[in-house]
Amino acid sequence: MRLMQAFAPAPPGKSGYAYYPPIATFAILGLNILIFILMTLAGGSKNAAVLLSFGASFGPYFRAGQIWRIVMPMFLHIGVPHLAVNMAGLLLLGILLEPIYGYGRFSLLYVLSGMGGSLLSMEASSNIAAGASGAIFGIAGAMLVTGIFHPDVVPRRWKGVFGIGVLAAIIANLAFGRLVPHIDNWAHLGGLITGLVLARLIPPAVRLKEQGGRRAGQPVVILPVILVVLAMGATTENAVKARQAVQLLADSARLAAAHQTARAISVLEEARRLSPEDPRIDEQLGALYLAAGQPAKAVAEFQRALRLGPMAPVASIQLVLAYERAGDSTKARALLKEVARSAPRDADTQEALAETCDALKLYPEAIQHYQATLRAAPNSPLALNNLAWLYTTCPDARYRKPAAALQHARRAVVLTGGKQPEILDTLAAALYANGKTQQAVEAEERAVALDPQNRAFQQSLGRYRKAANPRRR
Repeated sequence: MRLMQAFAPAPPGKSGYAYYPPIATFAILGLNILIFILMTLAGGSKNAAVLLSFGASFGPYFRAGQIWRIVMPMFLHIGVPHLAVNMAGLLLLGILLEPIYGYGRFSLLYVLSGMGGSLLSMEASSNIAAGASGAIFGIAGAMLVTGIFHPDVVPRRWKGVFGIGVLAAIIANLAFGRLVPHIDNWAHLGGLITGLVLARLIPPAVRLKEQGGRRAGQPVVILPVILVVLAMGATTENAVKARQAVQLLADSARLAAAHQTARAISVLEEARRLSPEDPRIDEQLGALYLAAGQPAKAVAEFQRALRLGPMAPVASIQLVLAYERAGDSTKARALLKEVARSAPRDADTQEALAETCDALKLYPEAIQHYQATLRAAPNSPLALNNLAWLYTTCPDARYRKPAAALQHARRAVVLTGGKQPEILDTLAAALYANGKTQQAVEAEERAVALDPQNRAFQQSLGRYRKAANPRRR
């Protein structure tokens, strides 16, 4: 009954209204700043992992069951300028609208508008997003409705800002969001539409001064408070479980390095029970199954990882290999072309593409991606070594380049201080391909000294020694 009375329309009057102080506006502003400080201490507000752990909107995670992501993004910001602009907008509009609606109804308008913005953003985009702008657009929409349908409650000095007055600002900001990259206009639209609808359903709460200045209570504030508290509680619980899962990921990687594959898989299954929406767990499981010769299971894991994190190019590349080893070469090559077109140009992604192309015997493409890797990271020993090996041993003689192989192999050895046997083995092969057999023997001897149990190194050393000291007839 009290809740219904809170939504009752304010009666008309002749001697003005008693307005509410904007306490909710300042409370929301303070909460945003507090959370921004916590994000900064946790690793930085621009860190994607921090944003996700604090509840940023991300469609795949939301659809996987993390429903608190519909609430939390309106309290998160990416960098100080983002926070400053949104808090200025909140302060400017909040001190105009909240006195008319009261702290309870204003809080409800704000939180539900922010939720509407997050929902549309996650449905329309697969990007990570955060910010209060959806909720602020909702407040702007409520000001538009208030000015048109309740002009009598707007103070005379602010009548030009409400109604049609705020429409120009709404259009200008939507146009700006459309033109400038990385602005989440879907959240703006979702918040605006929600605010327009809610303002038609929820009338202002001001009360006539002639009635003694008494203003209605605001019990409806309970609803937005409960929503925010529940969302923050769920976010905290999820963050704790996610940290435990990250530790299990590291434990599994150590077990895999020690060739304890079964235990590594068991640890990852435990991590998935703790954090089922983390695609890194599925990626690591897929890699283990791929290494263990179980491509069908690897395909299933990589596909699940991509459903949870569709912008993960490395998982896509690993899925290519899984398809190939599962016997579906057509699907593997089609996916590889798609990934290569859209993959970022960073060194890690390009190197993964190069290794995949090499494994699929797509040698020209492998060389192109290794070269792209070295443009992004000129001193990458692994990329230098792998390209040198391909130039030296490529089954297709058209792509062998012994001189370039030797140049890359020598750089890789210098960068690693001659301490990695695999890189010394590549140098030996490149020297041998260039007719420098005695130097090849010396390089391979160093590799064998570092890894005396490696039979491949021993066989190569025997071959080089035989070439350096042929028997006379």
